[in-house]
Amino acid sequence: MHKYEYFFVRNQKQGYNLIFNGYMYKKEASFRATINWICSDGNGKRINENKCSARAITKFDGGIKLGKNAHNHPPRFTGNSVPAKLMTKEMLLSQYTNN
Repeated sequence: MHKYEYFFVRNQKQGYNLIFNGYMYKKEASFRATINWICSDGNGKRINENKCSARAITKFDGGIKLGKNAHNHPPRFTGNSVPAKLMTKEMLLSQYTNN
């Protein structure tokens, strides 16, 4: 799924969250060529019966793959409610290659 555009936004812990199709994901695990992401809605430390089990995998070559489970809630960001400081995958990668 290389043709899809996705973005990143800084989180409170100075890491990054993935924004794709209006949904926000937090990093679950990093591997040599991929990063696994889980939906951030309901997946915090608090107990929540409505945890969303949607997942995504980004590849360092720019691709993205969605997991088999769909979101159980509407997108967090629609229309003008998109975060102000979005970073493209190219912007994020350039930070790592320019250091």
